[in-house]
Amino acid sequence: MRRAGLIKPLLRINNNKSRVWRENYSTQVDTNLAECTLDPKEYVDFKRQLRQINLPHKDGHTCLQLECRLCERNRQTPGTATSSQKSTDRGGLLAYVNKRTGASFMCPNCDVKTSLANALAAYQLSPPVGYKRQPQRQPVYETRFPHLIDVTPEACEALGIKGLKEAAHLTAIGALWEPQKQLLHFKLRNASQQVVGEKVLNLEDRREETFQGSSSSGLLIHGAGNKTKAILVSNLLDFIVLATQNIETHCIVCLPYELNMLPQECLPGLERFKELVFWLHYDASHSWDAARAFALKMDERRCLLIRPTETEPAPHLALRRRLNLRHIVAKATPVRHKAITTFGAMRNDILSELQNIEKVNGVKWKRFPVLNKLLKGHRRGELTILTGPTGSGKTTFMSEYSLDLAMQGVSTLWGSFEIRNTRLAATLLRQYVGYPLDDRLQEFNHWAEEFERLPLYFMTFHGQQPLKPVLEAIEHASYVHDVMHVIIDTIEHASYVHDVMHVIIDNLQFMMGVSTYRGDKFWEQDAIIAAFRSFATKHNVHVTLVMHPRKERQDDELTTSSVFGTAKATQEADNVLIIQDKRLTSVRGKKYLQIAKNRYCGDLGIMPLEFDKDALSYSTQIQNAKRRREQREKTATTEA
Repeated sequence: MRRAGLIKPLLRINNNKSRVWRENYSTQVDTNLAECTLDPKEYVDFKRQLRQINLPHKDGHTCLQLECRLCERNRQTPGTATSSQKSTDRGGLLAYVNKRTGASFMCPNCDVKTSLANALAAYQLSPPVGYKRQPQRQPVYETRFPHLIDVTPEACEALGIKGLKEAAHLTAIGALWEPQKQLLHFKLRNASQQVVGEKVLNLEDRREETFQGSSSSGLLIHGAGNKTKAILVSNLLDFIVLATQNIETHCIVCLPYELNMLPQECLPGLERFKELVFWLHYDASHSWDAARAFALKMDERRCLLIRPTETEPAPHLALRRRLNLRHIVAKATPVRHKAITTFGAMRNDILSELQNIEKVNGVKWKRFPVLNKLLKGHRRGELTILTGPTGSGKTTFMSEYSLDLAMQGVSTLWGSFEIRNTRLAATLLRQYVGYPLDDRLQEFNHWAEEFERLPLYFMTFHGQQPLKPVLEAIEHASYVHDVMHVIIDTIEHASYVHDVMHVIIDNLQFMMGVSTYRGDKFWEQDAIIAAFRSFATKHNVHVTLVMHPRKERQDDELTTSSVFGTAKATQEADNVLIIQDKRLTSVRGKKYLQIAKNRYCGDLGIMPLEFDKDALSYSTQIQNAKRRREQREKTATTEA
């Protein structure tokens, strides 16, 4: 009886998992759009309902494909195989359900995006009383460039691609020309070929921009509709090169946001392809393994990769060097390796790393050049631990550390269990601006709009609140796995939907909370660290854990053995950063960041931490710039 009494609360927690997720996860963009993790029960119920009404459906690579019962054209009386089959034969409009997240029921035809639970009612034999069909509208995108014309010979000349001299070639791949702003313009389309956005290439500085709606996202695809293979490129220059080469075997697909992110709304547009070849151009902010992160989202079993080497560069560079593009495509190798491999299978990977060592090193910090010398860069798939005495500025330093990376395109998910998100966001905003906005409220809207463009996301877990219902339900059982399931599900969702590259947990002890469970706290902490270590490796995401040290004498310096808990934390970590604060124990004491462990290259050292209270900054670059600005203002005042 005792055991049966414990099972019911467990079932309630399981059933409420998606609700808990929705309550504890938010982003800074489009907060009205419902996003939730996959509830297996909802997904199974939905597929069972499709079988009951004998509605044809197909398990695709990433999405469940089925006839949309929300579209007017497909609206029929369900219940017979004949009606469904007729609709399929005449080209019924398709809807898609993402099999990984189950986050939404998407129909690119009627522009409906709703939860799976809401869509289920439309597929019942007798819709429930009071059921109302989702509002539907045709996706209508209005271009931001009203003065578009056909491509001119002058545009071809300005583009400067070898062998491309006729404007008709660009027109054939869907290009238009904006003469006033010197832009090449391409339309982005969703899975039903509706225009949902546009992508432009500025021929003066080769800068690309993408404009799309908040809830829609499309791709730029060139090639016949019956092709089952595609080459994916990350920029318009590579797209133009390959699309004008008339590669007979493959369609050419340009990603909407380069290597920054791939919205899940794009995935239905790739469902028809059985083979995807990643031929991407990598910049300083994205390492060459970004393709692997996208492959996990697209079903890596169908994905091939052209690894960046001197003999297999990006398409526009290959054309410039007169390399055979078709031969390079033929050399693409599978992204997914078998459990056991050989040096021969890894040979190209190793060559790519050696030839792209700076990109393999990771994203460089602009505010902390000393970290670049010691850590070489910020790399995905690693686990970093930051510790320091209470009140030493761990959260303030970590916020600026993450802001620096976010400003360079590293999508970051903050899990702040110690301070509230409003206070954390205010700190980040002040560090971004460089001075307090208390006396300059008229500038707030301007800076808020600029700051909102950064790829920063926040979990709304705080303190011990997420653990409490679990502890009440399972009084005599370990709560670690249930808590971690909710948190890891949240982080996995962010990694998949928003392509998060960096996750910060501040801090680990607050996340664990105070438990009534009288088990081994060290064992619980080790289990959590092992879960984050596994997550970082599996999903190729950098995880940073902020941890308190164990109690030490103030005169003693902290070491790797000072981290609270067992040695597992520092053993699992790739990097251990320690804030040493000697200001309270010495007249001339200083505060500095110590690199106590560096698994990547082994370089250890220290970075002085001088704090600017106005900017909440530890960056010497920011402080030097402030001094120069103040000196210029003082000089201008004196001359006046």
